[in-house]
Amino acid sequence: MKKKLCAAALLLGAGMCVLAGCGGSGGSGEKPGEAVADTETQVFLDYKASDYVTLGEYKGLSVKYPVPSVSDDDVWLSIEEMLSDSTEYNEVTRAAQAGDYLSIDYKGLIDGEEFDGGTMEECELTLGEEELFGEEFDRNLIGKNIGEDIVFQMTIPEDFYEEEAGKTAEFTVRINSVSEVKVPEYTDEFVAQNTEYDTMEAYEEALREELIASAQEEAASGAGEDALDLAVANATINGYPQELYDACYTSVMEEYQQYADMFGVELEELIRDFMGEDDLDSITLESVNDILVSQAIAEKEGFMVTAGSYTKEAEELAEEYGYDSLDDFTADYGKVSIMTLLVRGKALEFLYENANVEEVSEEEYYGEDEELEGTEEPDGTEASGDEVLTPMTEEILPEE
Repeated sequence: MKKKLCAAALLLGAGMCVLAGCGGSGGSGEKPGEAVADTETQVFLDYKASDYVTLGEYKGLSVKYPVPSVSDDDVWLSIEEMLSDSTEYNEVTRAAQAGDYLSIDYKGLIDGEEFDGGTMEECELTLGEEELFGEEFDRNLIGKNIGEDIVFQMTIPEDFYEEEAGKTAEFTVRINSVSEVKVPEYTDEFVAQNTEYDTMEAYEEALREELIASAQEEAASGAGEDALDLAVANATINGYPQELYDACYTSVMEEYQQYADMFGVELEELIRDFMGEDDLDSITLESVNDILVSQAIAEKEGFMVTAGSYTKEAEELAEEYGYDSLDDFTADYGKVSIMTLLVRGKALEFLYENANVEEVSEEEYYGEDEELEGTEEPDGTEASGDEVLTPMTEEILPEE
């Protein structure tokens, strides 16, 4: 899991880490190369990665490609997402019933003291889905009215908040609003009204093909990440631009502080116990080296972003991230950040296309990664690889 989580952090770091304008003397004391802003050369760095990186083997690297499979459950999850998008929430004044969507304020006390995660305002939940503290918590809200103060005691279940599991908590809950949930029925008529297909069968066939294509792209990207890891390991890296390191350190620190806050642990504890690292320096250097090696490969192979190619490539990336225009995309994230991700993406694609790829099953690929299997979150609950990746890889570029 550490490897996958670091890879996600590196992607985020790649966007932010060069925003500070990484010029000046580097960590090795060497003078960075001059940037030449024409249509044939890179246009966004005031150093050359090759001043710091001597590439080792980066072509023909052996990586594994997990051949993706799409199950009926995967297809149905996508259908449920579409149904969810069309679901109506109609506020009512009656008492809460199972299946209603509620906004609540709650405060939990154990031995008269608040505990982590036990208090929140304007929390939204679907009654009966046991999203907060399990079945007993939800059951105590059924039949209760808006504005009513509901006080009850319950035992914190083992699946929630390991440190407090088994203890008796007293909750005070106030229901702010109750909404009746109206989920549309999945029929041919619904499909025809909401998609370009006339029948459920045709839509599901197209959806399966789309999911397979997306999974193949993700698997290839993962193999590219593995190849980049190997390319970094094979390279000799002598120093770095100090400004690059400083910007990456700040980016990594802020990113992992958010995770520490989310898990309710100290930053040092997250780094030591969850990441298996001694300090932020080692994580930062992974990010710096990832950036430098991907840029060095781009320099050597001639696919750096240029003044002539930037606009078209950046427009495609903006569309991928859901922006209507490149101007809006650039205003949010900055030209340097956009170009950095473009270069890194090119490097991953190049490494994958030039690797010795062995196709394996998803079970074999993910099963052999011990850190993805049975890994514990800081709160003691078990995490899967997907759960680990989701929070960070769903994030888009950091702000400039």
